[in-house]
Amino acid sequence: MPTNPMVVNLTQFNTMRTQFQQHYFLANCGTGFGGQDIQISVSSLITAVQAYMAASGTAANNVALRFVLCYDTSTSALYLRLQICAMTATSDPKKYDLVATNCAWYKIQGTSITTTTVTDLYDQNYLNSFYYTSSGTCSSSTAVHLSSDSSATIFVRNVVFPGSELLSIYSDNGNPQGAKICFASISYAANNPSPAVAYPHSLAIYLRDSSGTALLDDTTYTQDFKMKAGDYATTCPPHCNVYIYP
Repeated sequence: MPTNPMVVNLTQFNTMRTQFQQHYFLANCGTGFGGQDIQISVSSLITAVQAYMAASGTAANNVALRFVLCYDTSTSALYLRLQICAMTATSDPKKYDLVATNCAWYKIQGTSITTTTVTDLYDQNYLNSFYYTSSGTCSSSTAVHLSSDSSATIFVRNVVFPGSELLSIYSDNGNPQGAKICFASISYAANNPSPAVAYPHSLAIYLRDSSGTALLDDTTYTQDFKMKAGDYATTCPPHCNVYIYP
């Protein structure tokens, strides 16, 4: 295994995908929703990040990507709202504050990324639509409505990745032409750090090549993210407006 804790191999990826499906449901324990593995052109996302860097003067190592978990009730599918912003160092060498000014906002839905004027850091349709169970078996007695978390201290609203992780996933796999960048809904108990709920909803980022093959396996390579996903997001709650490195 690579020593980088931000790296996810194929076995881990499949386990975390299964755990998401065991803990998140629609009403009446429904599982018929899409958007669990969103795939867009990697070049379109990198273009958006580079445009933000050029406009703001932000260095690559100081770019943060904040993904808001969203749900489209008309298509019954998850989607993402993306805030590209800067992050600045704090007295803790692993903790960075997010700078919420002069940001770029996008919607990632289906197979496309488009600009958006919506800048909320949560999505009420997502909270209204989903239920969570910690037991792994959904029933009316175990399912908790995400919208019941009125204090916004339990269920994840958004997740933050460092922009450098996205760029490393792409470069470590040889900058494949025509590749898709994919955002898979995952959950796992040992989240970064100290989750407010046992199985928080998070994301794993990985690539598919131009033929649609997932670039994921269990082999260890010199490059950390070669044939691997990245998942070490900071979830809000419990840690909001920050990124914390593992």
